[in-house]
Amino acid sequence: MDFTLHRVDLLHCVACATGTLQVLPVGKKKQQKVAVGDDSGVLTVFYMKKGEVTYEWKSAPLGREISSVVMQLAKDKIFVGCGQSIHGFTRKGKEFVKIKTNLTETINHLFVDENMIWTGGEYIMNIYDQCKDFGFVMVKDQINALTCAPVVDGEILSTIVACQDKCLRVFQGERLDHEFAVEGSASALGFHGLNPVDNPSHAVGDPVQMIYGTDQGVVGSCQVDSKSMRRTGGITDRQTRPGMSGPGAATRRARVCALHTADIVKSGMLDLLVGRDDGNVELWSLGDAARAPSSQRLEQAPATLTFETCLQESIQSLSSGHITGGEHNEVVLTTYGGKVLAFTPSSAAKDATGTEFAQQEALEENASAGMMGSMMSSAKKKLTPGEEFTMKQEKERRYTALESEVGKLKQQLQEAKHEYWGLSGEQIAVQTTTKVSHRFNLNSEEACYVLTVESQTPLELISLRSDVDVDLLDHEGTSAILSRSRGDPANPLLATYRMQERGSRFQIRLRTIEGLSGTISAFVVPQTSPKTAHLINLAVKPLSLHEKVSESPPNVPMNELRLVGPFSVTDMHTWLGLCVNELPSRPTDDEMIINYRSTFVGTQLVGRYSKGSASFRSDSITTISVLKDLITREATAKKIQVSINVEVKEETFSRFLELMHPKLGFQHSLTQQVRMVEPLREVQLQEGDTKFLAPELQMVLQHAAEIQQQFELQPQRLTFLHNIVISAYRHKWRLRGHQSVDHRVKDLQKLLEAYSLEQVSAFFEEPID
Repeated sequence: MDFTLHRVDLLHCVACATGTLQVLPVGKKKQQKVAVGDDSGVLTVFYMKKGEVTYEWKSAPLGREISSVVMQLAKDKIFVGCGQSIHGFTRKGKEFVKIKTNLTETINHLFVDENMIWTGGEYIMNIYDQCKDFGFVMVKDQINALTCAPVVDGEILSTIVACQDKCLRVFQGERLDHEFAVEGSASALGFHGLNPVDNPSHAVGDPVQMIYGTDQGVVGSCQVDSKSMRRTGGITDRQTRPGMSGPGAATRRARVCALHTADIVKSGMLDLLVGRDDGNVELWSLGDAARAPSSQRLEQAPATLTFETCLQESIQSLSSGHITGGEHNEVVLTTYGGKVLAFTPSSAAKDATGTEFAQQEALEENASAGMMGSMMSSAKKKLTPGEEFTMKQEKERRYTALESEVGKLKQQLQEAKHEYWGLSGEQIAVQTTTKVSHRFNLNSEEACYVLTVESQTPLELISLRSDVDVDLLDHEGTSAILSRSRGDPANPLLATYRMQERGSRFQIRLRTIEGLSGTISAFVVPQTSPKTAHLINLAVKPLSLHEKVSESPPNVPMNELRLVGPFSVTDMHTWLGLCVNELPSRPTDDEMIINYRSTFVGTQLVGRYSKGSASFRSDSITTISVLKDLITREATAKKIQVSINVEVKEETFSRFLELMHPKLGFQHSLTQQVRMVEPLREVQLQEGDTKFLAPELQMVLQHAAEIQQQFELQPQRLTFLHNIVISAYRHKWRLRGHQSVDHRVKDLQKLLEAYSLEQVSAFFEEPID
């Protein structure tokens, strides 16, 4: 389907948080107004009039960054979350209520229905009735999104919470009704259509159709009622892009930041809007109206990507409405840097920036000067007198608007300079002048970390320093120049990325080495004056490449570590938090159960701990040894005597080597393939046609450049793999009482260099004496 949305720049304010945009309901006129809250603490309501932004009203600065903006259900009152306070505004801009809560967490999520208010902080959900405490819930893990709907028949709405631990949870008041596992850490929530409260056709007891997004890029839909939750469909993180073929057609999609449904294409049914962390805005059509009823759309009709564009900075909020004054339902969004943009199907917005006018004017000037001769004259577009008159009027309007905008910018620049001079005086001003944020997430598919740095202004350089060994990986599509310096034992990693292209967002891929703990420091320097470096500290934990999973496979042989002593469940939880990621900040039950999987090797870790006892099982002896060393050290520091017992099972080593075999086998086969590249190229030069070659040899010839590129990195990667196997061998015998096996490690190193799975497995089974 050929469908295009045209971009219209509406507003550029201070940086915005997630969920700080709302489109006001239709008033006397069909055109709708937009409310935006930003980090300066100002709520702005504006509308479009004759193609220009007109401010309806602005609030006074609220004293803190605005973290949430919502509309009261079925009414046109605006509620704002700001720090630990809630502010309510009428449609005309009058502040009619201000609630100062006793919360310690920032109000990141807000929902308002009549006199009921739901707030979500980092871990705590609070409910207020007529500005008084009604209840609260300590959620098991970090709250990433929150909304409410009539799921269970009761006095108040049910709360749906998207959590970091890969679960959606439904609460009725303070009672947990449903816990639903999803594909990854849930990052966004929405409804398929209107919120059921606003939908007159929705009856109490009818299932609620939800949509959700994850950190892994998956968009899913689920149906929830008073009895159950079930998944009904969705869009995978690798859904093929239209008009593309090859590896790039199904490249992994970024984290989902915002979701919305609206009929943008005018098919009579809802389309799905997705805003992502990498700046991608996607419009997914869910089929035509005749194919499936709306409540079962994602389940019955496959989604197709109708429109896609990338804004190069993360999308913070998404909505829709009649914004620019036309008859079309338009997309409106905010970005991390504070841009408020609309995307409209209207052809009137096709040349909103005046690009085509400028190109036409340039063609006329070049043709009149004879710079391109007859070629340019023939290429010049012929305009009718009516079109020339329209163009002249449009140019005059644009020139006037530009002059006015430049004048305002000059005035703002002078005010900023004057303020800076007043602040700095005789000293150097070091106050940060721009907002910088980051994400440090584990990519489970590639077993590496992705550090995403985003700034309100373009980036100039990023310097990295680490006190542990870290492997920097290639990242396709980056235009930055990487400079590495020779490190020392205290700082093995010293590297700088200098940006070549203007951009406010940058990603760095790196792989940590398990068993080591330390800190990675990133110094981020945006293109601002005065130059200011923002310091980001990232913790590297001993089991950093382990990711949390819902359950571990049964019937897997595992080594076991058992601990008994006078420690509390909080003590053990704290010690474990120093070793693995994705643990809640505090224990949520008297007995905690955890399941982890190594993203690189594929081994499992299962833990169960309560007051006075703990047991950890893993098919990786290295994981058991790392846990034992860390817990022993921390318990000794707190002067807690712990009894430790380790059971090593011989059958776990054959499984471990089988898991390592594909990676070791690939690296060693790479050596053989590289040796064949040059002879095969000679054959190709002499014979021309190479169809007579075996399919395996033809494949080597086709991927020769890629094979040689992989081979250049092989020494580093092969050493990394060999160290994992050698470490497992050392820990096996160390836990059995042998402190040094150096005389055997040399023999193991030789076997790994001439790799054979059978020989290495036999070596592991041999007694050490």
